[in-house]
Amino acid sequence: MHPDLLNNSTFLRYYSQWQENPTSIVFAPIAEYFRLYGMVDEAIQTCQVGLKQNPQLISGHLALAKAYLDKKENEKALLHLDFVLKTIPNHEKALELLKNHFVPPPPVSPPKSGAWETLTMAKIFAAQGHVDKARHVYEVILKREPENQEAKKGLQNLGETP
Repeated sequence: MHPDLLNNSTFLRYYSQWQENPTSIVFAPIAEYFRLYGMVDEAIQTCQVGLKQNPQLISGHLALAKAYLDKKENEKALLHLDFVLKTIPNHEKALELLKNHFVPPPPVSPPKSGAWETLTMAKIFAAQGHVDKARHVYEVILKREPENQEAKKGLQNLGETP
């Protein structure tokens, strides 16, 4: 373990609590401390163990996504960010991570409608300030899935067309 962590009373309190109760949700801040001290593999392992006991914990998924981003394992990170955004669609930190780490590449040739238009892409566009692109993606989703409540809500959150 990193020597500075052994002198960090907050970390030690969380770590001791987790050792006494492995089902505790304190694994998420423990993983964040590991990340901050460059112990990314330990952060990932801690989150994986903790999420087995607490699979719905948003802070655990977010901590794991950050650790995967640190390791440049973007696909794995995206899975956890997607979980967070499906649970809390406007989660600021998850949207910020998407904006900072997942810039959608411009299509080389126009894709078939519906091939890439997903809720995640709409959220990425919206987070990056590309309101018109986000609106288009939501509209395509609603065209193929008229009852998609999340797409309806996302479109509504974008506001009216100027």
